[in-house]
Amino acid sequence: MRLLNHFVVLLVLLLPASVLAEGLPVLHHVLRVTPDVTTGNLQVEDSLRVPDSLHVDGRFEFRLNPHFILSADVPLDSAQGTGGYSIPLPAEEQEITLKYRGRLASTPDCAWLTQACVLLSERGIYLDGSSQWYAQAGNALHTFELQVKLPEGWVSLSQGEQTTNGWRETQPQDSLYLLAGKFHVYQQPGKHATAMVYLQQDDPELAKRYLQTAQQYLDEYSGLLGNYPYAKFTTVESFWETGWGMPSFTLLGPKVLRLPFILHSSFPHEILHNWWGNGVYVDASQGNWSEGLTAYLADQRIKEMKGEGVEYRRSALQKYATFVGEHDDFPLSQFRSRHDEATQAVGYDKSMMLFHMLHQQMGDEKFFAGLKAFYRDFRLRPATFGNLLDNLAVDQAFRKRWLEGTGAPSLAIQSHKLKQEGSGYHLQLMLQQTQAGAVFPLQVPVRIRFAADKPQEQRETLTMVQTSQTFELTLPAKPVQVAIDPDFDLFRLPDVAEMPASISVLYGKGDKTYVLSRKTDEAMQVAWESWLDALKARDNNLRVQYDDEALPDTGTVILLGGDNAALQGLLERAKEPFRMTDAAFTLNSINYTCGLHTLALALRAGRQNIVLLDASSPDGLDKMLVKLPHYGKYSYLVFNSATGENVAKGQWEVTDSPLVLDLSAAP
Repeated sequence: MRLLNHFVVLLVLLLPASVLAEGLPVLHHVLRVTPDVTTGNLQVEDSLRVPDSLHVDGRFEFRLNPHFILSADVPLDSAQGTGGYSIPLPAEEQEITLKYRGRLASTPDCAWLTQACVLLSERGIYLDGSSQWYAQAGNALHTFELQVKLPEGWVSLSQGEQTTNGWRETQPQDSLYLLAGKFHVYQQPGKHATAMVYLQQDDPELAKRYLQTAQQYLDEYSGLLGNYPYAKFTTVESFWETGWGMPSFTLLGPKVLRLPFILHSSFPHEILHNWWGNGVYVDASQGNWSEGLTAYLADQRIKEMKGEGVEYRRSALQKYATFVGEHDDFPLSQFRSRHDEATQAVGYDKSMMLFHMLHQQMGDEKFFAGLKAFYRDFRLRPATFGNLLDNLAVDQAFRKRWLEGTGAPSLAIQSHKLKQEGSGYHLQLMLQQTQAGAVFPLQVPVRIRFAADKPQEQRETLTMVQTSQTFELTLPAKPVQVAIDPDFDLFRLPDVAEMPASISVLYGKGDKTYVLSRKTDEAMQVAWESWLDALKARDNNLRVQYDDEALPDTGTVILLGGDNAALQGLLERAKEPFRMTDAAFTLNSINYTCGLHTLALALRAGRQNIVLLDASSPDGLDKMLVKLPHYGKYSYLVFNSATGENVAKGQWEVTDSPLVLDLSAAP
């Protein structure tokens, strides 16, 4: 079987590009590129082979970056002035040479979530399809031979296999990349591909860790989904603090690259994108499916294998509940890419949970067989969300509600009745979907626990297709507990009592009241007010008050400073293992000196969210505020005031879920 698989892959790689693309036009480029890194100028000669399908009324229409000055070996019929060109090209002619040059402005501080990034300077080179540095036409894919003339000591990177002075890719690509710089290069051959590492500083030990981990995941995902589609996988130390996955390589920022946990979190996510997104391309006309699927099969799967899957899925539901309000929600079919917390919560977290629900319903064998067939059928060509769901045999009712609808179901136990029948018991359970709008089709997991001297546990799955539905369960013994979706296997809006209080409410939707302390010293008063002024610039309705005023009964209350007069009363209501004095605070029986540490603490008093932020110096506060957005899921965080290093973090234990029935006292 293994030999057969290798034979099939070899056969596919030898097929002509036009066959692989199955009807999509493929432009073949022979690119000769001369960058001037001192001025930012780029000179390109591109000998193009144009397929018949791109001949439109005797012309070839294409796009280039409008900053280029273009010449060709045939007259330009029309230059539209915005980067669009139309050149006479009779049907019998298929080759044309374009020559162009121009200056591309670099984006040295790249906001990579919201802007196209370009680098062409002495720092290095990064060009992708967004910079339009090569001719693009319609929905055409691309193959290429790339020769690049670089400064002495520089090396380049692109898709495909390395040649004497560049790169060659014979498989159709939806975007072309050129990367170059003064990198130290390491490599390690493997079963499915050669692993490579490009580092800006020589670090053999760091490179070794990435080479070995890359081979581990290339082997794992090839076995799970089908053979890796490229000849190499390269880990590149990026010029910016990025986390990008490109065809056959990833760009990880210098700080990110050296974080030890990245090797088994973000790194495998980027490797897996070579199957989803860079192996099967995304036709986003029905939504971008690749981010959710990649998050599910990389991030969630790794957490599940570590025994942390329940917490991971719970955090995904909490992010959706926190960041996606009525006016921020949108259907999965409209997701293209993330640019804030709301788009990430829908496009990554909701989509990830959709695939988890399908996996739970289908089982391992059918689910992964469907994914393998999808990868085989759409390898190196675009696919829609619908194409993917076709391979998973998902019915239209499920698609319409989950792909085209908005919102999430909210579950409640409406009523229950338990009675003994012979040696067993009969449980009548009525569940309700309480959200506004249409019902969601759900396969609701139920866990029933029995007394210790009986069968310990029974699992059931309830098919729910109505707003309110009654289920009859036959049990072999008296149940002591019934839990609805205890492992957060469903995408739904959780009840607040199911979720630990979290720091993320600082950045979520809803009303917030910031409470200053009258006792705060002058330096910290200025620091708090400066932060609030920055927040007010983004939110004119920001509510600020002092701690001798009555607190609101609703919304989120944010206490600024541990000397806040409102703190003690809220601590008593919250009932969490935290105490605070003028000199120190105690968290889970561990003492921390106030001046040496900063603190971010999330509590819940009843159903109201409370956040305490405490710092003894403006510098300590600044260091903590920079870190907080990256720790949003936690209930409490302690940082070193001088360095900003996190020294403690955690979540409160949840013990009072409304979706858990305690039947231990039932007759």
